[in-house]
Amino acid sequence: MGLVMWLLFCIGCSAPKMHVFYSGVDKAQWAELTQKLEREGITYLPNSYTVDTEYRHPTLVYFPGDLSEEFVDKLTAVVKSLGFERLDVNVFNRHKHFYSKGNLGLYFPIQNKQTTFPDLLYSTDCDHTDSRVTLLASGRWRAFSRDVDPYIEGKWLYHKPYLTLVYTDTRGEFQQVYEALQHQVMTLKGPKKATTYQVLGHKSYPLAFFNCNLQIIFAE
Repeated sequence: MGLVMWLLFCIGCSAPKMHVFYSGVDKAQWAELTQKLEREGITYLPNSYTVDTEYRHPTLVYFPGDLSEEFVDKLTAVVKSLGFERLDVNVFNRHKHFYSKGNLGLYFPIQNKQTTFPDLLYSTDCDHTDSRVTLLASGRWRAFSRDVDPYIEGKWLYHKPYLTLVYTDTRGEFQQVYEALQHQVMTLKGPKKATTYQVLGHKSYPLAFFNCNLQIIFAE
């Protein structure tokens, strides 16, 4: 009887689902956010809807009485670890509505940023300069070059200003760490902003492009 009463009492008391409006985070932050939410056991549903700038800080909107202090503390720590100053917590959203029971909304407003985390990098400052590396939002990277068909891939991590690329094959795991440097380069269309990810490790990897710096030149 005690077990039956406990089950009846706990109907509807499962962990809430958090709808994450992620338009205001870059790919590196999103990859880190999803990893940490999963580590904390927080159920989330990604939403690509663009949030307007009425929110000045990341904001959690919740159903009245449907939130614990422990949950807020965990989420605040996660949000701050992404580089944000704070997490605001409100019952009502910007349209004066609140979520239904068991649902939460986490909003990341779009901020004006001088630099954008790149989708695509090109190898430079080495003998092997024809590689291009695509950084996917899933936390995976893909490298394309004339020596590899169709491509090789691994995982990437970013903790500002350090980018780490990890690759695993039959020889084991390799990883290279790069430090981001913002600067200007001269192009045919004049000076342009650029970010170069400079190699911090050794330059004797069997994976050729791991021995190169990586660079993106911004059009604007």
